[in-house]
Amino acid sequence: MSRKMLINAAHPEEIRVAIVDNGILEELNIETTSKERNKGNIYRAVVVRAEPSLQAAFVDYGGARHGFIPMGEIHPSFHAVTEEKRQRGVRIQDVIFRGTELLVQVEKEERNGKGAFLTTYISLPGRYLVLMPFAQKSGVSRKIEDEEQRDKLKKMLEELAPPAGMGYIIRTAGLGRTKAELSKDLSSLLRLWESIQEKSGELPAPCLVYQEADIVLQTIRDYFTTDTDEILVDNREVHKDVMDFLTVVMPRVRGKVHLCQEKRPLFSKYNLEEQIETIYEHKVPLPSGGSIVVDTTEALVAIDVNSGKSKGERGIEDTAFKTNLEAAEEIGRQLRLRDLGGLVMIDFIDMESHKHSREVEKAFKNAIKRDKAKIDMGRISKFGILEVSRQRLRPPVQEGAYVTCSQCAGEGVVRTAESQALAILRRIQAGVVKGNTGEVQGRLSSETANYLLNYKRESLMALERENDVRIILSSDPGLSPSQYHLEFVKRTQPPRAAVPSVPAVLEIGVEEKPAAPIVAALEPAEVSEKEETEGEGEGEEAAPAPSPAEEKKPRRRRRRRRRKKSSSAEAAAPSQAASEAETPGDGEDEGGGVPLVEEPVSPAGG
Repeated sequence: MSRKMLINAAHPEEIRVAIVDNGILEELNIETTSKERNKGNIYRAVVVRAEPSLQAAFVDYGGARHGFIPMGEIHPSFHAVTEEKRQRGVRIQDVIFRGTELLVQVEKEERNGKGAFLTTYISLPGRYLVLMPFAQKSGVSRKIEDEEQRDKLKKMLEELAPPAGMGYIIRTAGLGRTKAELSKDLSSLLRLWESIQEKSGELPAPCLVYQEADIVLQTIRDYFTTDTDEILVDNREVHKDVMDFLTVVMPRVRGKVHLCQEKRPLFSKYNLEEQIETIYEHKVPLPSGGSIVVDTTEALVAIDVNSGKSKGERGIEDTAFKTNLEAAEEIGRQLRLRDLGGLVMIDFIDMESHKHSREVEKAFKNAIKRDKAKIDMGRISKFGILEVSRQRLRPPVQEGAYVTCSQCAGEGVVRTAESQALAILRRIQAGVVKGNTGEVQGRLSSETANYLLNYKRESLMALERENDVRIILSSDPGLSPSQYHLEFVKRTQPPRAAVPSVPAVLEIGVEEKPAAPIVAALEPAEVSEKEETEGEGEGEEAAPAPSPAEEKKPRRRRRRRRRKKSSSAEAAAPSQAASEAETPGDGEDEGGGVPLVEEPVSPAGG
């Protein structure tokens, strides 16, 4: 069995530390200069405000966003409260005020628009121990399950006797260590805590008091075990830092550290690049031909197990069982490599045998034993679902290597041009009917603008005409299909007849496919005063305009006189108007593509 720790620091922009067990990538930690990590850092912070509804406080610790600290994470030493009051319950608004200074540690880094989660219960990890200055209890890591070993370590705890008011935990690396080794580690942590207290008292808040070790030293401290054969480093400066660190912490391990500066990249030499690529893949293959599909959502992580092209088994049940066993092992590994935290739902292939379900659960439990995160798992339900809750140790690997897609904004899909165009048209309709809108200005993607101006042109012009507004749409190649900008400009002048402002053809290099050919000009044709007067009666009988004397008479009598006095020339007006309504005019095509817009004309003789 061969176990190696590989440190790739050839490029300072990205440092990678991998742990390889028999050629299989088991752990991968990545640190990039573009994304600063502050988990474990200790700050002197100042309270910005206490929130009674949340029983928490928002504090300024120097980060991009204010940190969040619940009342339960504030040690009593930071507020003068008697024991009697603490037993009755303390409200944060009674003990924490704006300007209160706290010594806090980052427990969860800020992500997804949320500020960092902070605590005053500071913990300082060493090689074998974790010192907790504000804790009253000490104990042994839950990862150590052997009762005999636990009892032996507990006796050492009593003999070490840390200062009053402090507690510590023996880590898994402390298993098998002597009392002298544990005592040396404890002394080192106590000196570190004293220096933190001194620095905190000298600097004004907010400020950084203690910075956690970099990814290389942190990985060696937390993941190096006695069965590790060697540590390979491909950078001379990093190699020196590692040697200096081991001289203080683990002098006997220095012989296992080697500088490796070959022409062939270190990770390629051990075939790690291909394994690392699977971390970024949506679909991960399994040895028998099946696969697992990993989907990360806002609420949880969903993992689906597929049999795919699995072969070699006698029946469906055996195929499902074998695929699920492989998936359980690979899922445990992917959880560590990707550092997927929160609620994880695993959808295994349905199995009829309860015995097989218990075997799959056992395989998954063995796979997560090597995980340093706290994991709580349930049982496989009748639907084949296994619920798992996992602690997130660091930001997911994808967050440091990926950015949100500018086209879909992280959704994975975009609306079609037709669907987006109709949605925009409905929004324009809803906006102009409210009134007091004189102009609508819109910037759309090329595909959406092309669809609107070539397929929904008539609807746009109808909106202009009916609501007396001006609609100006333009294409912006810089916008993605899902992006658009609409601005509704208020009317500054009295309403008037609108002139269509939509261009006849949108020249954006896309072939035009109008629903009906557009052959009419956008400007209204010139008509004589007589034709305009006759056209006004199309809605009734197209009768000639009455004189002022006739207008004063009753309406019924005026109609009878009009019938009697109608000359043959005047009688022809209705038929002429009707023919004009049926025959396309100068400003109108046969398909009714562009309606003619005329200026209002006053009645004859008026």
